[in-house]
Amino acid sequence: MPKSENQKQKLLYLLKFFYEETDEEHTLTVNQIIDKLNQNGIAAARRSIYDDIRTLQDFGIDIVMRKSKTCEYFLSSRLFETPELKILIDSIQSSRFITKKKSESIIKRLKQLASKPQSRKFSGQIYIYDRIKSMNECILYNVDTLHNAIAENRKVMFRYFDYNIKREKVFRKNGEFYSVNPLALTFDNENYYLISYNDKYKDYVHYRVDKMVDIEISKEKRIMPKEKFNAAEYVKPMFSMFDGEVEHITALFHISYLNVIIDRFGDNVILRETEDAECFQATFKAAVSPNFLSWIIGFGVGALILSPQWVADEVKNLALEAAGMYENNI
Repeated sequence: MPKSENQKQKLLYLLKFFYEETDEEHTLTVNQIIDKLNQNGIAAARRSIYDDIRTLQDFGIDIVMRKSKTCEYFLSSRLFETPELKILIDSIQSSRFITKKKSESIIKRLKQLASKPQSRKFSGQIYIYDRIKSMNECILYNVDTLHNAIAENRKVMFRYFDYNIKREKVFRKNGEFYSVNPLALTFDNENYYLISYNDKYKDYVHYRVDKMVDIEISKEKRIMPKEKFNAAEYVKPMFSMFDGEVEHITALFHISYLNVIIDRFGDNVILRETEDAECFQATFKAAVSPNFLSWIIGFGVGALILSPQWVADEVKNLALEAAGMYENNI
């Protein structure tokens, strides 16, 4: 059989067919492969197809033959299994720090890692539009730059902003650049944060990555704290990454909130039974911030701070202030 001009591409087309069109539920016969090659201007004999499949198998491509009335072939294993891709896609579309546009782009590429029949099953599961998403298109590049700065042991410079009522950027420090010593990146409450070391005040400061712009890696080497920094220990007592005085809190909770407390603190909470079977006692470490106080108040009569007393007083005062606002409006 005379060779066509595209003959050198035959093995590449064969690999393309297996990746795009086959899986355990969708197979190709040798005749179907020959037809597909002919459609792309490549002539092939049956024996050459068998040889090509063996070549791909010897190279490590997991092509499996299934015998029925005829021999059927499919790609058995991929870089990611279908359940893994579904988890990745769901993570991308539910991550608010990734913009809608970037989410769509990443998901489109992830779907290409599955066969076309498998990727069509994902289509009905994409629900990006109703999710709250970041408005900062640069966030993924920000994360990459910050990782590089940490790896290179350099300071970073950036401008930091908040949004006003019109959703316009309002820069802090009148738009002046921050210069910080990056230590680690952490993900909390659906946002990325950069944890940095303030060498002037010998303290740690964190910043929302999606509110950072114009990030540059400085030529200056970063200044590190004398003590060994542990990002997990730093984040653990935080509530939505709000700072506050870290305290060991002991509180009574209604038994119905047991799983809520376990989900929030995991192994970092001491649980004790009480004489009242409807309650339990919990001791945990937390940064006492406005977010923490509001979190406690959110339990209503289902939570009571036992110690320290100053934290109990803060919860009481906040609750009275909130109640007073409603009384004044009646």
